[in-house]
Amino acid sequence: MELNTFSVHREKIKANARTQVTFDEDYNLPDYKPDFSNLIISQGSVRVEEVKVTKGHVSVKGTLKFEILYRAEQAQLGVNSLEGSIGFQETLAADEAQEFDSARVNCELEDLSISMTNSRKLGIRALLDLSAEVSEFVTEDFPAGMEKDQSAEVKNRKVNCLQLKGEGKDQCRIHEEIELPANKPNIQELLWKQVQLQGQQTRCMEEKIQIKGEIALFLLYIGEPDTRLEWYEARIPVMCELEVPGADSDDICYIRSEVQEWNVQGQEDLEGEQRLIAIDGLMKADYRLYKEEEKEMLEDLYALDRMLIPQKETVGLEHLLMKNESRCKVSDTLSLEEGKKEILQICSCFGQVQIDHTQITDEGILVEGAVYVQILYFTKEDRVPLDAAEGMLPFSYKVEVPGMKKEYRFEMDTRLELLSVMMKSSSMLELQAVTDFDVIVFVPEYLDKISGVTEEELNWEDLQKQPGMIGLRTKKGDTLWDIAKENHTTIDEIRKTNQIPEEPLAEGTVILILKQVR
Repeated sequence: MELNTFSVHREKIKANARTQVTFDEDYNLPDYKPDFSNLIISQGSVRVEEVKVTKGHVSVKGTLKFEILYRAEQAQLGVNSLEGSIGFQETLAADEAQEFDSARVNCELEDLSISMTNSRKLGIRALLDLSAEVSEFVTEDFPAGMEKDQSAEVKNRKVNCLQLKGEGKDQCRIHEEIELPANKPNIQELLWKQVQLQGQQTRCMEEKIQIKGEIALFLLYIGEPDTRLEWYEARIPVMCELEVPGADSDDICYIRSEVQEWNVQGQEDLEGEQRLIAIDGLMKADYRLYKEEEKEMLEDLYALDRMLIPQKETVGLEHLLMKNESRCKVSDTLSLEEGKKEILQICSCFGQVQIDHTQITDEGILVEGAVYVQILYFTKEDRVPLDAAEGMLPFSYKVEVPGMKKEYRFEMDTRLELLSVMMKSSSMLELQAVTDFDVIVFVPEYLDKISGVTEEELNWEDLQKQPGMIGLRTKKGDTLWDIAKENHTTIDEIRKTNQIPEEPLAEGTVILILKQVR
């Protein structure tokens, strides 16, 4: 017997793997760079270059990039900078992984420590948290009814299906050009840059996904013609659009996006002066488009003129509990460590959100972590004009998810929305940060699906032994479907004979049943 079906396209999570990658490397200063005198500030980023899934394994290849700003007595104005990179390749064990599966890799720089070994050598120590989620995209058919046969009794049930309408990985190139204000001198040499995309907002539109945000930019440079240290900061609104065929404004969109590396260069303007700043970045995005649908699924069936034997199997589905964005505000004071120079003027303040622990509770998801903050500032001493401070803003925040349970699956993307710093004194700072939590929660459901139906002839001898008319008193939990199927009749005939209203049946209801034979 053939069945009418409807299809559900979904992502099936097969395996999760996690490991930590440690670096303990020496890095020699290039010959053209002046000697180290003291380190001022450092920063690092991780770029994932290649992900390969094989049977039982996920291989990840990438690069750890680091940058330092340091004091150098031989350099112009006593300050110089250095960029370097270290490659890595790691293999994660994922038993269920197969060659054509998809892997979503997340690589977080947990810790970066750069120290001077001597005036020409650095010690690079870092810790990466590397995780991979292996999945496959499957399309499963579910029975909606019978085809070319109207002589059977059917029982349907409503199911909520979360359709995965679209999924993919894409990238968007960001290019912005800004001009220095008139009160800033021309650029002779760029010494240090910090770039971060903050305040990201995602919107699903017709045939595309739109991502908006702001570039927070800080530059430290040698100005000309006076040859002195200058700095400039700006916030630049940007927008990226990813072409996604089939996307609709009503779709539920979950996207993880990241700009792994920025390139900032000074350029000449129309008058030949170095006053333009070109900012380039490559945003990589991993997106999913969902749509919830309510479907009628065939749950059971029987016939009066033959035996219908359904074959059932247990399958898993998911439906959406919540898709939400929430924000956490955190503030604290930071005192300079002993040995740090007093603050004359703050130059820049940049941060990164680090999640230490997540836990499902009855009321939602408890998130614990901290915002790691770096502050670059001018000092009161001409001999040491620059110094830096760093600190942590710890937070504990509960993402409210009504009805959350431990067996539910969730994904969370955390970003820095805003970070600001104010001087309370020459040795104390007040920090404020806003972190954004983009959370999507899935509810798993397991169903007995009818995958096929076989037919057999009725056993007429057994049927004739059954009484043609019986009366019964309903018990708690009885349904008209179960009563009709067991006594070889139909729900319509029971209602017609007994004038029974809609279910549920009241316990103790007396019903007269007439056996039907076709």
